Amino acid sequence: MTGWKSNRVFDGDHRARNRSCVIQVMTTHRFSIAEYYRLGELGLLDQRTELIDGIILDMEPIGPWHADILQILAHTFDQQACGRFSVRVQSPIDLGSVSQPQPDLVLCKVQRYRNRHPGPAQIYLVVEVADTTLDFDLGQKRDLYANAGVPEYWVIDAQAKKLTRFLLAGTDLVERAVSGTSVSPEAFTDVSIDLAELFG
Repeated sequence: MTGWKSNRVFDGDHRARNRSCVIQVMTTHRFSIAEYYRLGELGLLDQRTELIDGIILDMEPIGPWHADILQILAHTFDQQACGRFSVRVQSPIDLGSVSQPQPDLVLCKVQRYRNRHPGPAQIYLVVEVADTTLDFDLGQKRDLYANAGVPEYWVIDAQAKKLTRFLLAGTDLVERAVSGTSVSPEAFTDVSIDLAELFG
């Protein structure tokens, strides 16, 4: 994933004609959610993107294995929801004025989200499926979700066939062991994901 950056070049000493010292400084431009939407309206965002800490990131293409895992997750959660939660797939969530990521899957409160996307107060679980973004999902994304107060976060490593589970403890998302053949969200312990089916 890449952010939008620009270069500024400053002359080291414009008064000295014989000196050619040039300092190049990388300046990162950060956008608010309102500015991010405006760029979309202007047609400047021509592919899937997300806003992380004010930086616009290109999102990786979704491969067949990634899509298959996501389909199984969404179908299983939908079957067991019984009206207690909504399942949102690859839709934005609001994490403040400068972050609007698009997780692979979110379990959130059942309500209409016409005026804003779900935020931490409405979210039970965020899931990311990682093909080539594992380090980013375990690092910067985890920190983002922890700082925002997301209560539970799963990272699914498609290549290693591994699910890593984090629960919010204070201001940090702390890894919790996944034991046995299934895993359940903390908010709905009767809802179960069969790991053999997920990775089979």
